[in-house]
Amino acid sequence: MAGKNGVSLYAVLGVASDCSDADLRTAYRKLAMKWHPDKCGGAGSSGGGADAAKARFQKIQGAYAVLSDPNKRILYDVGAYDSDGDDDGAGEILGDILDAMSHTGPAENGKGESLEDMQRQFEELFLRPSPSSFCPPGDAGKSAAKRRAARK
Repeated sequence: MAGKNGVSLYAVLGVASDCSDADLRTAYRKLAMKWHPDKCGGAGSSGGGADAAKARFQKIQGAYAVLSDPNKRILYDVGAYDSDGDDDGAGEILGDILDAMSHTGPAENGKGESLEDMQRQFEELFLRPSPSSFCPPGDAGKSAAKRRAARK
């Protein structure tokens, strides 16, 4: 996936898209040391070199900020990450979903939810919003689980 300037965040750090967290951190540290403005913008260099180093360092920091955060990295990988609206709202929601999926234990009947059940719930929540946020008459006292069970 390419960023706004056509260069992927993985390319900025010089790593593959399937790199480990350790590889990502190592690449970031090497590049941060190489392009840090205090190291590149020494007294003997021209002002343009310091500005270029600062710009490159900021790109490196930005790439690492996204790719080192598991939620942002998933959003970036699927093409849903928007750095302009980076208020962590979507990342928190996605993190909550992933956390719930990883902690899903057996249901009351001894069986855990299937992947299909979780996918259906995800689609209901995000892909097919209901026409009204209000419950139909008679459903006001029912829980979401009871309404789902009644639909089956």
